[in-house]
Amino acid sequence: MPQQAGGPIRLKVGYKTPETLLGELTKSVGRGGVRIESKRTVPVGTAFVFELKSVGVKESVEVQGVVQNVTETAPGRYILHIRYEAPRNRQGLDAVLRRIFEATSADVRRRSARVPLHVRATENKPDSPVYRLRDLSQGGMGLDVEGDTLPPHLKIGQPALVQMKLTTGQLAAHGQIVWVVEPDATKALPARVGVHFGRMPPAMVTMLEDLLTLKALPQPPWIARLAFGDEAVAKMK
Repeated sequence: MPQQAGGPIRLKVGYKTPETLLGELTKSVGRGGVRIESKRTVPVGTAFVFELKSVGVKESVEVQGVVQNVTETAPGRYILHIRYEAPRNRQGLDAVLRRIFEATSADVRRRSARVPLHVRATENKPDSPVYRLRDLSQGGMGLDVEGDTLPPHLKIGQPALVQMKLTTGQLAAHGQIVWVVEPDATKALPARVGVHFGRMPPAMVTMLEDLLTLKALPQPPWIARLAFGDEAVAKMK
């Protein structure tokens, strides 16, 4: 674990694709932190700088973190609980996003870039399964559904609504389910649902764009609220 004299501990982390880098970044920021295994302890309050690097992108994404607590799991083995903050310098982040958007523009099958977000989501009812909003675009979103089966109310054509409280206001994007996938027999892949967004007011389009470019984020831990069917229609009014 290298440390610069008089400065924070700096760690370099490499990723194979910009999408993987951004997915891990949003997952960690959304949870509010990361856990790192270490062979030595460090004081609470120790500062970290994570240099996230992706193949194909020259710039690194730098993320700052602060150790909140340390747990000893075995003699000489520790878990560092680090509060993870969104990047303050956007140069590396913008380069990663630009590479993702450029790849999408070259793919005739995609109308808009999908940004991996990894946001936990639930419906406002006691029997709601746990969802993972795994990607988002101006055109729609993809949801993973935790569980052995696809809930029966998730059907193609059903209205859908996702709501997230951002630093710039309440995002509410509505649409309908356009595809569903049952979990495979090995349970290696969860049930999945694809939602296509309908037309939104200009303010919502701007808010969604700010989320996709990580200019406006929820407060951690990130969570989205979902509604389907009649409930989604009622909340759209």
